[in-house]
Amino acid sequence: MMSTITILRCFVGLFVFSLNLGVVISMDLVGQVAWNTILPDIKQLPTDSRVALQSAYPQEAFIRLDGTFIIQDVKPGNHILTVKCRNYAFPSLWVQVPSSNDGSEDVLPIIKPHVFGQASSPPPGVGASLPAEPRLQYPIKLVPITKIQYEEVKVGFNPIGMLLGNPLYLLMGGMVLFMMVTPKLLNMIDPEALAEVQANQVNMRKQMAAMQDMDFASGLSKMLTPPVTNEPSETSKISASPSKPASKSTEASHVKRRK
Repeated sequence: MMSTITILRCFVGLFVFSLNLGVVISMDLVGQVAWNTILPDIKQLPTDSRVALQSAYPQEAFIRLDGTFIIQDVKPGNHILTVKCRNYAFPSLWVQVPSSNDGSEDVLPIIKPHVFGQASSPPPGVGASLPAEPRLQYPIKLVPITKIQYEEVKVGFNPIGMLLGNPLYLLMGGMVLFMMVTPKLLNMIDPEALAEVQANQVNMRKQMAAMQDMDFASGLSKMLTPPVTNEPSETSKISASPSKPASKSTEASHVKRRK
């Protein structure tokens, strides 16, 4: 029983001692979103917009309908305050929550502009030559700097972009180029080869017409049969060559009979 009482007395004594020293255990950060020409009405802010503290103890708080926000129980130290909003962009702020009031009655955090990648304080020996950084007022005021555009902004008339960006125009241009180049290529081909190509095209058209008329048998037969040429075959030449001597012998026999 006595041990528990002594422990409670120790805790109470430490708490009173911390209050006498002015040690800040935690504090609430209060702020508001200010309107401007980019955001003329606070009601245009999305309802899921929130502020976030990036530090060893990250915290978040939603922005209320009137634009105010409160981040409760912020630990002493340096923090980066950002706004998570899908329609508007806000600047980042550097927030320093002090651990003691240095004899003053009110303990206020130090608010400064922050740029990602930049140190919060200059290195030793350099800060004396630099001007003091401006401090922002508290409670915090967040002013939007731009509106986020997710859709592509309509640009003026661009004929080159229109031709290259539309596949239909590219197809039409290719067809026109093909029509201009094809006659020149046909003039360069050998006449016999050109005639053979034209004959093949005619046969192909007939085959396609037969296939369209559902006449698959004739279409397949035309595809399998070789093209007919006007030149006589070797067998016909051989069979036609001995016919002449036979005609001469018959004529000689008729002459003998007449005699």
